[in-house]
Amino acid sequence: MNRVPFLPLLWCVLVGVAAAQQAPRAHVPTPLTITLDSTTPANVDTPPEPGSPPQELLDERVHRLLDDFNQRHDQRVLEIYSYGKASDADPAVKQFADPRKVEVELKDEQDREQTSRVLAAEYAKEAHRVEGQEQSLQAFVAKRQKILDDLSKRGAISNRQDLEVAAENLARQPGTDAQVREIRRRLAEGDRDARELAIQQPLAQQEASSAQDELRRLQALEQSLSGESKSYLADAASARANQLRLADRLEFYAVNARAEDVLDQGRKATEAVHHLAASPEVQDTLESLGPGKKAEPKSDTAKECTEAESDAKACAGKATADAKE
Repeated sequence: MNRVPFLPLLWCVLVGVAAAQQAPRAHVPTPLTITLDSTTPANVDTPPEPGSPPQELLDERVHRLLDDFNQRHDQRVLEIYSYGKASDADPAVKQFADPRKVEVELKDEQDREQTSRVLAAEYAKEAHRVEGQEQSLQAFVAKRQKILDDLSKRGAISNRQDLEVAAENLARQPGTDAQVREIRRRLAEGDRDARELAIQQPLAQQEASSAQDELRRLQALEQSLSGESKSYLADAASARANQLRLADRLEFYAVNARAEDVLDQGRKATEAVHHLAASPEVQDTLESLGPGKKAEPKSDTAKECTEAESDAKACAGKATADAKE
Protein backbone atom coordinates (compact mmCIF):
# COMPACT_ATOMS: atom_id res chain seq x y z
CA MET A 1 0.00 0.00 0.00
CA ASN A 2 1.36 3.35 -1.02
CA ARG A 3 1.37 5.68 2.01
CA VAL A 4 2.65 8.79 0.24
CA PRO A 5 -0.83 10.22 -0.51
CA PHE A 6 -1.66 10.10 3.14
CA LEU A 7 1.20 12.28 4.30
CA PRO A 8 -0.33 15.61 3.32
CA LEU A 9 -3.62 14.55 4.88
CA LEU A 10 -1.88 13.43 8.04
CA TRP A 11 0.01 16.68 8.30
CA CYS A 12 -3.22 18.71 8.04
CA VAL A 13 -4.89 16.59 10.67
CA LEU A 14 -2.00 16.92 13.11
CA VAL A 15 -1.94 20.68 12.63
CA GLY A 16 -5.68 20.80 13.32
CA VAL A 17 -5.31 18.70 16.48
CA ALA A 18 -2.50 20.90 17.78
CA ALA A 19 -4.55 24.01 17.15
CA ALA A 20 -7.50 22.47 18.92
CA GLN A 21 -5.36 21.69 21.96
CA GLN A 22 -4.06 25.25 22.14
CA ALA A 23 -7.45 26.91 21.62
CA PRO A 24 -9.74 27.20 24.67
CA ARG A 25 -12.36 24.55 24.75
CA ALA A 26 -15.91 25.75 24.22
CA HIS A 27 -18.07 25.48 27.28
CA VAL A 28 -20.64 22.70 27.16
CA PRO A 29 -23.94 23.99 28.59
CA THR A 30 -25.16 22.23 31.65
CA PRO A 31 -28.76 21.84 32.83
CA LEU A 32 -30.34 24.83 34.51
CA THR A 33 -29.23 25.35 38.08
CA ILE A 34 -30.57 28.09 40.32
CA THR A 35 -28.26 29.79 42.79
CA LEU A 36 -29.27 32.48 45.25
CA ASP A 37 -26.90 35.37 45.81
CA SER A 38 -26.61 37.26 49.04
CA THR A 39 -28.49 40.15 47.46
CA THR A 40 -32.09 39.70 46.43
CA PRO A 41 -33.15 41.15 43.07
CA ALA A 42 -35.59 44.03 43.24
CA ASN A 43 -38.21 42.22 41.19
CA VAL A 44 -38.35 39.19 43.47
CA ASP A 45 -40.88 39.37 46.27
CA THR A 46 -39.27 38.87 49.63
CA PRO A 47 -41.12 36.65 52.09
CA PRO A 48 -42.79 38.45 54.99
CA GLU A 49 -41.03 38.54 58.32
CA PRO A 50 -42.23 36.05 60.95
CA GLY A 51 -45.18 37.47 62.84
CA SER A 52 -45.88 40.22 60.28
CA PRO A 53 -49.37 40.40 58.72
CA PRO A 54 -49.65 38.78 55.29
CA GLN A 55 -49.55 41.14 52.32
CA GLU A 56 -52.81 41.72 50.48
CA LEU A 57 -53.04 40.64 46.89
CA LEU A 58 -54.16 43.13 44.27
CA ASP A 59 -57.68 41.75 43.96
CA GLU A 60 -58.06 41.79 47.74
CA ARG A 61 -56.95 45.42 47.96
CA VAL A 62 -59.21 46.41 45.08
CA HIS A 63 -62.27 44.68 46.55
CA ARG A 64 -61.61 46.22 49.96
CA LEU A 65 -61.30 49.73 48.53
CA LEU A 66 -64.43 49.31 46.42
CA ASP A 67 -66.46 47.82 49.27
CA ASP A 68 -65.48 50.65 51.62
CA PHE A 69 -66.41 53.27 49.03
CA ASN A 70 -69.73 51.59 48.24
CA GLN A 71 -70.66 51.57 51.92
CA ARG A 72 -69.95 55.28 52.24
CA HIS A 73 -71.75 55.94 48.96
CA ASP A 74 -74.88 54.07 50.09
CA GLN A 75 -75.02 56.15 53.27
CA ARG A 76 -74.78 59.35 51.28
CA VAL A 77 -77.50 58.15 48.88
CA LEU A 78 -79.84 57.68 51.84
CA GLU A 79 -79.00 61.16 53.09
CA ILE A 80 -79.67 62.67 49.65
CA TYR A 81 -82.98 60.80 49.51
CA SER A 82 -84.00 62.18 52.90
CA TYR A 83 -83.40 65.76 51.72
CA GLY A 84 -85.42 65.15 48.57
CA LYS A 85 -88.25 63.62 50.57
CA ALA A 86 -88.27 66.58 52.96
CA SER A 87 -88.46 69.01 50.04
CA ASP A 88 -91.42 67.15 48.54
CA ALA A 89 -93.25 67.06 51.86
CA ASP A 90 -92.79 70.75 52.63
CA PRO A 91 -91.96 73.15 49.75
CA ALA A 92 -90.98 75.75 52.34
CA VAL A 93 -87.84 73.79 53.24
CA LYS A 94 -86.78 73.26 49.63
CA GLN A 95 -84.41 76.23 49.65
CA PHE A 96 -82.67 74.70 52.67
CA ALA A 97 -82.76 71.06 51.55
CA ASP A 98 -81.39 71.58 48.02
CA PRO A 99 -78.03 73.06 49.12
CA ARG A 100 -77.62 70.27 51.69
CA LYS A 101 -78.25 67.72 48.97
CA VAL A 102 -75.58 69.29 46.73
CA GLU A 103 -73.12 69.32 49.64
CA VAL A 104 -73.56 65.57 50.10
CA GLU A 105 -73.17 65.01 46.36
CA LEU A 106 -69.97 67.06 46.44
CA LYS A 107 -68.59 64.90 49.26
CA ASP A 108 -69.47 61.79 47.26
CA GLU A 109 -67.58 63.04 44.21
CA GLN A 110 -64.58 63.95 46.36
CA ASP A 111 -64.59 60.43 47.78
CA ARG A 112 -64.94 58.96 44.28
CA GLU A 113 -61.97 60.98 43.03
CA GLN A 114 -59.73 59.96 45.94
CA THR A 115 -60.71 56.28 45.75
CA SER A 116 -60.20 56.22 41.97
CA ARG A 117 -56.74 57.69 42.31
CA VAL A 118 -55.80 55.09 44.93
CA LEU A 119 -57.08 52.30 42.69
CA ALA A 120 -55.17 53.74 39.72
CA ALA A 121 -52.00 53.72 41.80
CA GLU A 122 -52.62 50.11 42.87
CA TYR A 123 -53.00 48.94 39.27
CA ALA A 124 -49.98 50.97 38.15
CA LYS A 125 -47.88 49.45 40.92
CA GLU A 126 -48.97 45.96 39.93
CA ALA A 127 -48.21 46.72 36.28
CA HIS A 128 -44.71 47.82 37.32
CA ARG A 129 -44.24 44.58 39.25
CA VAL A 130 -45.34 42.56 36.22
CA GLU A 131 -42.90 44.55 34.10
CA GLY A 132 -40.11 43.40 36.41
CA GLN A 133 -41.19 39.80 35.88
CA GLU A 134 -41.14 40.42 32.13
CA GLN A 135 -37.55 41.61 32.32
CA SER A 136 -36.60 38.47 34.24
CA LEU A 137 -38.24 36.27 31.63
CA GLN A 138 -36.62 38.19 28.81
CA ALA A 139 -33.22 37.62 30.40
CA PHE A 140 -34.05 33.94 30.86
CA VAL A 141 -35.12 33.57 27.23
CA ALA A 142 -31.94 35.30 26.06
CA LYS A 143 -29.85 32.91 28.16
CA ARG A 144 -31.64 29.87 26.81
CA GLN A 145 -31.29 31.18 23.28
CA LYS A 146 -27.55 31.46 23.79
CA ILE A 147 -27.50 27.89 25.01
CA LEU A 148 -29.37 26.80 21.89
CA ASP A 149 -26.88 28.68 19.73
CA ASP A 150 -23.98 26.98 21.48
CA LEU A 151 -25.68 23.61 21.15
CA SER A 152 -26.23 24.10 17.44
CA LYS A 153 -22.54 24.88 17.00
CA ARG A 154 -21.54 21.76 18.90
CA GLY A 155 -24.12 19.50 17.35
CA ALA A 156 -21.68 17.96 14.90
CA ILE A 157 -17.93 17.59 14.46
CA SER A 158 -17.00 18.56 10.94
CA ASN A 159 -13.66 16.70 10.86
CA ARG A 160 -14.79 13.48 12.56
CA GLN A 161 -14.23 11.39 9.46
CA ASP A 162 -10.82 12.95 8.95
CA LEU A 163 -9.88 12.16 12.55
CA GLU A 164 -10.89 8.54 12.10
CA VAL A 165 -8.83 8.19 8.92
CA ALA A 166 -5.86 9.92 10.58
CA ALA A 167 -6.07 7.58 13.57
CA GLU A 168 -6.03 4.54 11.32
CA ASN A 169 -3.02 5.83 9.39
CA LEU A 170 -1.11 6.74 12.55
CA ALA A 171 -1.78 3.27 13.95
CA ARG A 172 0.27 1.81 11.06
CA GLN A 173 3.26 4.02 11.76
CA PRO A 174 5.75 3.44 14.57
CA GLY A 175 6.13 5.97 17.34
CA THR A 176 2.67 7.54 16.89
CA ASP A 177 0.78 5.88 19.77
CA ALA A 178 0.42 9.13 21.71
CA GLN A 179 -1.02 10.92 18.70
CA VAL A 180 -3.44 8.10 18.03
CA ARG A 181 -4.59 8.10 21.67
CA GLU A 182 -5.17 11.85 21.47
CA ILE A 183 -7.28 11.45 18.36
CA ARG A 184 -9.26 8.62 19.96
CA ARG A 185 -9.77 10.71 23.06
CA ARG A 186 -11.10 13.55 20.98
CA LEU A 187 -13.46 11.20 19.20
CA ALA A 188 -14.72 9.76 22.48
CA GLU A 189 -15.16 13.24 23.86
CA GLY A 190 -17.11 14.23 20.78
CA ASP A 191 -19.38 11.21 21.21
CA ARG A 192 -19.96 12.08 24.86
CA ASP A 193 -20.70 15.71 24.04
CA ALA A 194 -23.10 14.61 21.32
CA ARG A 195 -25.02 12.44 23.79
CA GLU A 196 -25.16 15.28 26.35
CA LEU A 197 -26.23 17.79 23.74
CA ALA A 198 -28.95 15.47 22.51
CA ILE A 199 -30.40 15.56 26.04
CA GLN A 200 -29.87 19.26 26.76
CA GLN A 201 -31.00 20.69 23.45
CA PRO A 202 -34.69 19.60 23.66
CA LEU A 203 -34.84 20.70 27.29
CA ALA A 204 -33.40 24.13 26.53
CA GLN A 205 -35.74 24.48 23.57
CA GLN A 206 -38.75 23.56 25.70
CA GLU A 207 -37.73 25.94 28.48
CA ALA A 208 -37.20 28.81 26.03
CA SER A 209 -40.55 28.17 24.36
CA SER A 210 -42.36 27.98 27.70
CA ALA A 211 -40.70 31.19 28.89
CA GLN A 212 -41.71 32.97 25.70
CA ASP A 213 -45.33 31.90 26.23
CA GLU A 214 -45.23 33.19 29.79
CA LEU A 215 -43.67 36.41 28.55
CA ARG A 216 -46.51 36.97 26.08
CA ARG A 217 -49.09 36.38 28.83
CA LEU A 218 -47.29 38.74 31.17
CA GLN A 219 -47.16 41.43 28.49
CA ALA A 220 -50.91 41.06 27.95
CA LEU A 221 -51.45 41.28 31.72
CA GLU A 222 -49.31 44.39 31.96
CA GLN A 223 -51.34 46.06 29.20
CA SER A 224 -54.56 45.15 30.98
CA LEU A 225 -53.31 46.50 34.32
CA SER A 226 -52.09 49.70 32.69
CA GLY A 227 -55.46 50.08 30.97
CA GLU A 228 -57.29 49.72 34.29
CA SER A 229 -55.00 52.31 35.86
CA LYS A 230 -55.75 54.78 33.06
CA SER A 231 -59.49 54.08 33.39
CA TYR A 232 -59.42 54.89 37.10
CA LEU A 233 -57.48 58.06 36.38
CA ALA A 234 -60.21 59.01 33.91
CA ASP A 235 -62.81 58.35 36.63
CA ALA A 236 -60.88 60.61 38.99
CA ALA A 237 -60.79 63.36 36.36
CA SER A 238 -64.54 62.99 35.83
CA ALA A 239 -65.17 63.24 39.57
CA ARG A 240 -62.99 66.35 39.73
CA ALA A 241 -64.98 68.01 36.94
CA ASN A 242 -68.24 67.17 38.73
CA GLN A 243 -66.90 68.73 41.90
CA LEU A 244 -66.28 72.01 40.09
CA ARG A 245 -69.83 72.02 38.72
CA LEU A 246 -71.30 71.14 42.11
CA ALA A 247 -69.25 73.92 43.70
CA ASP A 248 -70.73 76.33 41.16
CA ARG A 249 -74.20 75.10 42.10
CA LEU A 250 -73.46 75.64 45.79
CA GLU A 251 -72.23 79.15 45.01
CA PHE A 252 -75.50 79.82 43.20
CA TYR A 253 -77.48 78.57 46.18
CA ALA A 254 -75.45 80.78 48.53
CA VAL A 255 -75.95 83.90 46.40
CA ASN A 256 -79.61 83.08 45.87
CA ALA A 257 -80.14 82.51 49.59
CA ARG A 258 -78.66 85.90 50.44
CA ALA A 259 -80.88 87.54 47.84
CA GLU A 260 -83.92 85.71 49.21
CA ASP A 261 -83.08 86.87 52.72
CA VAL A 262 -82.91 90.49 51.56
CA LEU A 263 -86.18 90.15 49.66
CA ASP A 264 -87.88 88.47 52.60
CA GLN A 265 -86.74 91.16 55.00
CA GLY A 266 -87.83 93.88 52.58
CA ARG A 267 -91.20 92.22 52.01
CA LYS A 268 -91.86 91.95 55.73
CA ALA A 269 -90.83 95.56 56.22
CA THR A 270 -93.21 96.81 53.53
CA GLU A 271 -96.07 94.68 54.82
CA ALA A 272 -95.69 96.08 58.35
CA VAL A 273 -95.79 99.77 57.35
CA HIS A 274 -97.89 102.04 59.71
CA HIS A 275 -98.01 105.69 58.68
CA LEU A 276 -98.12 108.21 61.55
CA ALA A 277 -100.91 110.81 61.31
CA ALA A 278 -100.93 114.12 63.15
CA SER A 279 -102.63 114.04 66.53
CA PRO A 280 -105.97 115.83 67.06
CA GLU A 281 -104.16 118.33 69.26
CA VAL A 282 -101.85 119.19 66.40
CA GLN A 283 -104.85 119.59 64.09
CA ASP A 284 -106.58 121.86 66.55
CA THR A 285 -103.45 123.92 66.96
CA LEU A 286 -103.00 124.22 63.22
CA GLU A 287 -106.66 125.16 62.74
CA SER A 288 -106.73 127.68 65.58
CA LEU A 289 -105.88 131.41 65.05
CA GLY A 290 -102.40 132.48 65.59
CA PRO A 291 -101.41 135.01 68.35
CA GLY A 292 -102.33 138.78 67.77
CA LYS A 293 -105.27 138.04 65.49
CA LYS A 294 -108.90 138.93 66.46
CA ALA A 295 -111.93 137.04 65.39
CA GLU A 296 -114.23 138.92 63.07
CA PRO A 297 -117.75 139.38 64.51
CA LYS A 298 -120.38 137.27 62.95
CA SER A 299 -123.14 139.15 61.19
CA ASP A 300 -126.68 139.00 62.53
CA THR A 301 -128.50 137.53 59.61
CA ALA A 302 -131.92 137.94 61.12
CA LYS A 303 -131.39 141.62 61.82
CA GLU A 304 -129.95 142.32 58.37
CA CYS A 305 -132.76 140.43 56.79
CA THR A 306 -135.36 142.38 58.76
CA GLU A 307 -133.85 145.65 57.74
CA ALA A 308 -133.42 144.73 54.13
CA GLU A 309 -136.36 142.51 53.43
CA SER A 310 -139.93 143.51 53.62
CA ASP A 311 -141.21 139.94 53.64
CA ALA A 312 -140.86 138.73 57.23
CA LYS A 313 -141.57 135.11 56.32
CA ALA A 314 -138.84 134.96 53.70
CA CYS A 315 -136.40 136.57 56.07
CA ALA A 316 -137.11 134.02 58.75
CA GLY A 317 -136.41 131.17 56.30
CA LYS A 318 -133.13 132.65 55.27
CA ALA A 319 -132.08 133.06 58.87
CA THR A 320 -132.86 129.40 59.50
CA ALA A 321 -130.77 128.35 56.48
CA ASP A 322 -127.82 130.43 57.60
CA ALA A 323 -128.02 128.91 61.02
CA LYS A 324 -127.79 125.44 59.58
CA GLU A 325 -124.69 126.41 57.64
